[in-house]
Amino acid sequence: MEFRKLQYFESVARFSNFTKAAEELHVAQPTITAAVKRMEEELGVPLFVRDKRKVLLTAEGEIFLEKITGILRQIDQVVADMQDLSENRDTTVNIGIVPMSGSSLMGLLYKGFSEKYPYIHFKILEIGSYGIMEAVEADEIDIGFLILRDDLEKNYEVCHVWKSELKILVHIENPLACKERLEITDLRDQKIIYFPRHSFVRQKMDAEFQRYGITPNILAEPVQMVSVYNLVQKNAGISFSMGEYYNSMIRSEDIVAIPLAQPIYGDTGFIWKKGRTLSRAAQRCLKYVQEHAREL
Repeated sequence: MEFRKLQYFESVARFSNFTKAAEELHVAQPTITAAVKRMEEELGVPLFVRDKRKVLLTAEGEIFLEKITGILRQIDQVVADMQDLSENRDTTVNIGIVPMSGSSLMGLLYKGFSEKYPYIHFKILEIGSYGIMEAVEADEIDIGFLILRDDLEKNYEVCHVWKSELKILVHIENPLACKERLEITDLRDQKIIYFPRHSFVRQKMDAEFQRYGITPNILAEPVQMVSVYNLVQKNAGISFSMGEYYNSMIRSEDIVAIPLAQPIYGDTGFIWKKGRTLSRAAQRCLKYVQEHAREL
């Protein structure tokens, strides 16, 4: 039995109408009508009960539909996979990641995603948020993974993945470590291992310090996040993290992550160029991360 006939049958069954099925499949109605009739003759059972308004499945038709639905889906998936393989642009995803959250993302992609789609590869650009936005605009990367600012949707397509709470990182010997939540004023005399000025966390904390009239006591501003967290681990000062990202970079047994009394949240997700149609490989990457966000 021809694959096309199965498509005709499935479409008629879904619409309960030969005309609508013909419109969906871009063929003449008599073609579908004749094909279904030949199928019934070949199978030796009626598949539809016909009247002037619509067609209904017979009991045999319902059984037949149930058996072929999975087959049609498998064939569609195989065709999509082969189309991916046939075009080099659909087997590589150029992705930009920010240092703070990118390490946990790439662990997920290089393990679970690559096991599911072994023919899809990644080219990674590790850069700050503003660098990611510039790279997206210049078509240097397909998608960027970063903490989403409120105004990004004006200029970019956006895919939200999860929400994280900003936490203060302190060494377990720091007197602040015993508190369940911290006020901004608790940080007044603390030495701060700060983030670069363009980072989401830095901008949020600068705004909070300014609101309370506090001049932060900045000890250092390392470029690499692992250096930030290593200094906290050595009890040189305090720092900040969105969620638990720091856990993936260092041994964190000596660090306590404490939320603020007035919580600060940030959405993490992907951006890409406004109006751009992503490749199938990039679309599958986004879908996989959304489905497995809890693993991060």
